[in-house]
Amino acid sequence: MRARNSLSAVILLLVMVAGAGPVEAEEDNRAVHWLTYRQAREKGTREDVPVLVQFSSSQSGVWRKMKRETYKDRKVIRYLNENFSATTIDVSEVPSLARKFKVESAPVLWFLDAKGKRLTRIDGEVGAEKLLRVAEYISKKIYEHTDYDTWLDRRSRR
Repeated sequence: MRARNSLSAVILLLVMVAGAGPVEAEEDNRAVHWLTYRQAREKGTREDVPVLVQFSSSQSGVWRKMKRETYKDRKVIRYLNENFSATTIDVSEVPSLARKFKVESAPVLWFLDAKGKRLTRIDGEVGAEKLLRVAEYISKKIYEHTDYDTWLDRRSRR
């Protein structure tokens, strides 16, 4: 009887451990992993990934809409978590950084390369589809050989 209970306990443990992987992966992609600016820059350098800097303002209705819609989109969450180091900065909390990036109103997105070089800026509301397009262009370093409009034109013909 004792052996049967031990065997049942081992089987139960194996089932729990085997099931942990996908659950953890799913939980990992429930939200964008926002880091502090310093952490995002360090991760970008360490992992050689681009950095997304989202300047926001709690007073901005556009920012609140993006938070509810764009950053809740499962494809956006997964793509950013897998290919970027992301940070969100409230312009009223870190005005010096907002000035450094010439942000006068939010939201503003800045895409940086892994070394912190500024690549492109998008002002105002950005929907999930556009964010994914620009993120792909940046993360795959397409900007190194093709301008965005040319790439977009070629991509739409596929």
